[in-house]
Amino acid sequence: MQYSIEDLYQMKQNGKIGFAELVLLSEHAPVYLQWCDDHGIEPDDLNAELFLDQTENRIYDDGDDYEPEMAGALA
Repeated sequence: MQYSIEDLYQMKQNGKIGFAELVLLSEHAPVYLQWCDDHGIEPDDLNAELFLDQTENRIYDDGDDYEPEMAGALA
């Protein structure tokens, strides 16, 4: 089942999932897994949080990569 990013953030806030599961259950999973592979790391909560921070920064800093759904969930 594909969850909306808002639902995933709500589950994270409720303590049901961690950052890694949040990303892996989202539409961003393939990009995250490639990012982990590129950096020679295994998915975990710490690097998933870093990935989300970098993704959020890119959303707000680069209009070409703007994703309104994720930006709204992160706000």
